[in-house]
Amino acid sequence: MRPTTAWLWVGGATLIIAWRLRKDGSLSRDARRHSQDLYGNQALREIAGKAAKLGGWVVHLPDRRIEWSDETWAIHERPRGKTVTFEEGIGYFAPEWQDAIIRHFETCVATGLPYDIEVKIIDGTGRRKWVRAIGVAIRDKMGHISRIQGALQDIDERKRLENTARDLERRLAESMENISDAFFQLDADWRFTYLNHQAERLLERPRSALMGRLIWKEFPEASSGIIRQNYERAVREHETADFEVFYESLNGWFSVTAYPGPTGLTVYFRDVTKRRAADQHLHLLEMAISRIEDFVIITKAGSQPEDGQTIVYVNDAFVRITGYSPHDALGRSPGFLQGQRTDADTIEEINNAIARSEAIRAELINYAKDGREYWVDMSIAPIIGSAGRATHFVATGREITDRKRTEEKLAESEERFSIVAMMTTDAVWDWDIATGHVQWNSNMASVFGHEDVSVKDGFREWESKIHPDDRERVVSSVLAAIDGRAETWQEEFRFRRGTGTYAEVLDQAHIIRNAAGEATRMVGGIRDITETRLNEAKRLQAQRLEAIGQLTGGVAHDFNNLLTVIIGTAETLADEIADPRLSAIAQLNHKASRQSAALTRQLLTFAGRQPLEPASLSINRIIRAMEGLLSTALGETIILHLALDPAAGHVRADAAQLEASIMNLCINARDAMPEGGRLTISTAQSGDDAVMRISDNGFGMDAETRAKAFEPFFTTKPFGKGSGLGLSMVYGFVRQSGGRIEIEAEPGMGTTIFMSFPRLASTEIPAEPISNGMLDGGNERILVVEDDPMVREFAAGTLVSLGYFVTCANDATEALQILKADARFDLVFSDVVMPGPIDGDAMAVKIMTLYPNVPVVLATGYADVERICDTSRYRPLSKPYTRRQLAETLRAAIDASQDDR
Repeated sequence: MRPTTAWLWVGGATLIIAWRLRKDGSLSRDARRHSQDLYGNQALREIAGKAAKLGGWVVHLPDRRIEWSDETWAIHERPRGKTVTFEEGIGYFAPEWQDAIIRHFETCVATGLPYDIEVKIIDGTGRRKWVRAIGVAIRDKMGHISRIQGALQDIDERKRLENTARDLERRLAESMENISDAFFQLDADWRFTYLNHQAERLLERPRSALMGRLIWKEFPEASSGIIRQNYERAVREHETADFEVFYESLNGWFSVTAYPGPTGLTVYFRDVTKRRAADQHLHLLEMAISRIEDFVIITKAGSQPEDGQTIVYVNDAFVRITGYSPHDALGRSPGFLQGQRTDADTIEEINNAIARSEAIRAELINYAKDGREYWVDMSIAPIIGSAGRATHFVATGREITDRKRTEEKLAESEERFSIVAMMTTDAVWDWDIATGHVQWNSNMASVFGHEDVSVKDGFREWESKIHPDDRERVVSSVLAAIDGRAETWQEEFRFRRGTGTYAEVLDQAHIIRNAAGEATRMVGGIRDITETRLNEAKRLQAQRLEAIGQLTGGVAHDFNNLLTVIIGTAETLADEIADPRLSAIAQLNHKASRQSAALTRQLLTFAGRQPLEPASLSINRIIRAMEGLLSTALGETIILHLALDPAAGHVRADAAQLEASIMNLCINARDAMPEGGRLTISTAQSGDDAVMRISDNGFGMDAETRAKAFEPFFTTKPFGKGSGLGLSMVYGFVRQSGGRIEIEAEPGMGTTIFMSFPRLASTEIPAEPISNGMLDGGNERILVVEDDPMVREFAAGTLVSLGYFVTCANDATEALQILKADARFDLVFSDVVMPGPIDGDAMAVKIMTLYPNVPVVLATGYADVERICDTSRYRPLSKPYTRRQLAETLRAAIDASQDDR
């Protein structure tokens, strides 16, 4: 005999049965007995038919009388009838498929060969749909074929999705060819796997010559420069590389973006040679314009020396300084800017130079449109025409009102400086740029701890106290301010205290210039802003954690909805399938889905969305459950090793905080091993304590760092890279749990964190609950409110299988309408988060007010069980939930409600 898999119709559903056929094609005795057992399992038939959209059929021979199951009638969308003639049955197939189905059917009748084909039918609504038609010959005791039976499966949705996928693939390929950017892909071995038309054009190579070829051999110039460096860095660090490069052999500049992926590298690039040239030209113009802070006036000379001048052009700086628009100024003499306090002698000198067509520089008072006086430092130069005399004059200059006032008040300012320096908390300094001498007030000692700072060569003294990583930037900035025209300067940097630690400081100063605009002196102050920046870091950290919490909570909610269905259906399969091999597969699926639920719970924990409650915990079990998440967080360059001693036993702690503490310490260890390494988590029993050790072979700590490691906001990471709160939070959790935490580390020798907790005695460890394997059901009426169709179908199907009468609603509004029409329900089971104006919480409050005898049990994919307990007095369900949890929770609520009555 030979093993054969065949489809068996069992009065309303079709099941896959693995049986053995005799050489003549008839069923063996065991197979017949097995099929008879299946005929009697009504519940299994209903589940299988509905879940797989399968219907059964039988064609009795020789009269060819047809019988259909309910599911087959439903697939055809036709009213149920007792029998269908063979010709009618064939006529339900689409005309183009009728010959094929007849051919397969007649072959099965003649030879006993089964068939399994995909064809189209025309249902009762006139709609064409794809179905899977399966037929198998059944022989009588004499070995003659007495009937053909099989199954009809609705696969129209699957076919539609397949066509959609093919269409999307086609459109994606067309898009890749039509995008303006060049695009190619490389596999893990740096060989071309795809190029679009634009890439062929820019690389000046046909794709047929490049596919499967090594990029470094085909383009040697790319193998030894910035291109290869960026490509390899993108793959190594799993980060997008974005750069511009000049490729000499193609004589062009290219903008390149490289995206790493699991199978290689995707590269977009475009020719930006013209744009670079335009950008450079534009940059030069912008630089020139940005530096023109001076006003510009162009005047037309009179036809005779004694004639006046007429303004023909003014720039934006003129408008900004004077308040006069070009319309106000054009056609007028420059003299309209002068007034009562304009020096007459200076005006006479300017007029004499103009009469001689000579250049001149002068300082004088002018008047703005609003009457404001302002000083200008102005240069006037003639433009000599072909006749040898001036046709125009160009006057350029800048407002020097502030400088004049500074000069006038310099003596007063110097006197005030000493007074202000004594009253401020800043370390005030006065730098004589010519001599290099810098004088400091007493706050240099009281604020920063520097005594007897040298006055001579004071600039170098100040420079030496700037953090090495900031020094070049800060010194370049102050020198640029001096050499330019700036009147003020400020920078933030790290400044060394007398103790050797660094403070975050704001250094700001005023630049004093002479009449020529040269910087002669700078007066400023250094303010310690360390605490301000720490407070800002705390605020940003809180905002980041809140954003992560919201994102993670939303993702976990959706995962929990999916996992509810997966876990429930996996349980059903594991319980219902008799075949040991298939049952084992279903159990493996169930186990994997439960582990996925555990990972989702950990995501909620790290997002701060999981309820926190101390309980009896096996620390080894906690670590094992986190192994996958830790491996992902540590990355591929760090090896995670677990050495767990069963004797470590149980402790009483908050599971979420323990998991968060382990993750925090492992992330710190990862950051201490930037080049990769080994991280070991071990457990052991030490007296009455359970001890956990987290060890790395990173760069370790010195004694000073160890002493401050648990202080809030202390961190060795660069500014802005860490809040300094991680270890202090772990420290607080361990101490609150009655434990101890210690650090053992040396520079270059790695770090070990010891955490110990009091072990629970065996009498303190609660026993695992024992289940008899049976699910309690009932015959009450239940209203299921759930917006997710898969979760709704799972919950309703489970409750129906337990004997309950179930009505479903898509949202709270529909549920309230159902209750208004008929309130004779024994329980309402509802999700919390649903679309529409009313969520599950609000609906529960309304039901408890309008229908106080109807209990409400809520379920949520978020970790807000404690809050839900305030809304409903019945124990809520956290998604994902199992069939048993659903059955037990609802049964308990119904019983409690009936007892209250």
